[in-house]
Amino acid sequence: MTTNDETTIAPAATAFDVSEFARTAKGFHRDELDLEQFEQHGLEPDAARLLRVLRDLERSTMARMRNLLVTATHKDARVTAFLTTWAYEKFWLADALDAVLEASRAEEDLPADEGHHRLTVSERRDRRGTIRRAISANFAGPQIVAAHVTAGLADEWITHAAYRRLAGIAESLSSVVETVLEVKDRHIRFFQEEAERRLGESPKARRITRKELLGTAWPIGSVERPAEERSFFERIVFGGAEGREEARGIGALISALPGMTAVGSTIEARLVP
Repeated sequence: MTTNDETTIAPAATAFDVSEFARTAKGFHRDELDLEQFEQHGLEPDAARLLRVLRDLERSTMARMRNLLVTATHKDARVTAFLTTWAYEKFWLADALDAVLEASRAEEDLPADEGHHRLTVSERRDRRGTIRRAISANFAGPQIVAAHVTAGLADEWITHAAYRRLAGIAESLSSVVETVLEVKDRHIRFFQEEAERRLGESPKARRITRKELLGTAWPIGSVERPAEERSFFERIVFGGAEGREEARGIGALISALPGMTAVGSTIEARLVP
């Protein structure tokens, strides 16, 4: 296969079956949840607040899809087919988290989910509107797909750490977290296979991806969240010795991807409060 940067990358043989993924999509989860325990015992504030952040991040998927599909990514049939089911599954994950918050009534006692946003230079690109994203993506061409799947992979690693932390601070949420991670494990498999293949095949893809990762607010969707909520997320998930170790592990995973050696440590540093 040619490694010309301008050549569209053809799908390679892979263990991930997108058709099977679509056929076995996991939707409505409320019937699987023991909501009665949350009605009776509620949730402690930090767990409820982290749950709310995660629900809102899962809810941001459609805005994320809008940003992806104004680029060459929408022409990649394999990735687009995956994203359709991925968005469906994330919608129902958000619904499941919402069900827990509703049952516990804990959200009523949380601090207001509003306030000013962070305005940092490093995240300026992440605030571009749809039209500017589309224009910029024209210069990147089909190699932008590598940036999108790699960003998706990094984001899944980060949110996995957050869900594990959620189960750690509220044992009652362990079964909920288990349900969520079972769904998200397949998302990681797809993103990782695609990222490793695409980054390995194209120097241009690696350049574009490095720029994309360094200009992204983590986790994806947090750029629109209030600064105080972002600080809470970083503090509760990546604060302390255990949290720093989680961030270090994510940085190492990112650095191990083709051409991303210098990126992982930067993302690690941004995760730690």
